[in-house]
Amino acid sequence: MANSTDLDSSTLSNNTQTVTRHLEWKASISFEARNISATASYKVEILDKCATCVQLDTRGLDIQSVSVNGTAVPNWKLGCEVKGKNHLGQRLSVPLPVDDSYPLQSSTFDLEISYTTSSDGSRCTAVQWLPPAQTAGKKRPFLFTQCYAIHARSIVPCMDCPAVKMT
Repeated sequence: MANSTDLDSSTLSNNTQTVTRHLEWKASISFEARNISATASYKVEILDKCATCVQLDTRGLDIQSVSVNGTAVPNWKLGCEVKGKNHLGQRLSVPLPVDDSYPLQSSTFDLEISYTTSSDGSRCTAVQWLPPAQTAGKKRPFLFTQCYAIHARSIVPCMDCPAVKMT
């Protein structure tokens, strides 16, 4: 099967082997620290029985923990940025079980990732933080996000490409 980067040069994910179908996102926003601490819970489908891992796009995320079907996955890996293409961020690889350490009962499984976004605006490119002085009422700060074109990976690990849609 073709590597997803052969088909879409904007992603580091393996969306031809596995695909995220649903995301539940729980987030806590800190205006003081200018970051978001979150837990992303996914329903992932295995498309290729030869798949050995789930690979997601990230950028500037501090990954704290990863679990599959409620079992901690200690050997997840956050790759290095691609030289000359740091806008792509880093690939997060979560291995699928090769033994009974956290058995998969079907081709769909639960993946949960806890993380914090970067407070550096050049790393967390999907978020704009406005101080109270830049808002209409001038009393409260404001936050907005813009994930187009490949900026979603800076606020949530995802398959950040047009080929993957999830609810």
